[in-house]
Amino acid sequence: MTKVERLHSEGKKYYSYPYRLYVLDNTDGDADETVISVPKKIFKRAVKRNLVRRRTREALRHIKKECPDFAGKDILMVYTANEILEYGKIAECLSNALAKVAQGA
Repeated sequence: MTKVERLHSEGKKYYSYPYRLYVLDNTDGDADETVISVPKKIFKRAVKRNLVRRRTREALRHIKKECPDFAGKDILMVYTANEILEYGKIAECLSNALAKVAQGA
């Protein structure tokens, strides 16, 4: 079973628009992994999927710099919105989603 399959089946699930998050404690001693998934069913063109991935990755980089509370956790993020959001909105929503994870809500 791959790490992504384990995250999807065994991970704790959180939802905060536009992301569905699956979080699993990293007990293997491997490096922490963050996977960003943008379904092909929502955005047919790879250019749009890559744009959402890049914006999410950049927002995540800035958020992790401010609060490194996610050490020892693997995270799978699935983008669920039907539209491409602006970077500011993505950063705001992602910080709200990660705050839920930090609280354990």
